[in-house]
Amino acid sequence: MKFIIVIIMFFSDPTYSGEDAVRVHERWGKPLHFNSLDECGDHVTENIFALREYAKSVYPEAVSVKQIICVAKPENEA
Repeated sequence: MKFIIVIIMFFSDPTYSGEDAVRVHERWGKPLHFNSLDECGDHVTENIFALREYAKSVYPEAVSVKQIICVAKPENEA
């Protein structure tokens, strides 16, 4: 099983109903997936500021990052 990073954003507008999460697909042109939850968590810890900046670039209207999580990569993806 592989793991991926998902970043969930916080929006201050209580009527906001759009997307609120971004999956981190790659870094420096290489797919970003991990062999264990610990490996994924270590990457998040080591790159927290870059991950936050990336998420804010995707959702500039968001107030902040709400949560960064590692989740199992869907089995139907290569």
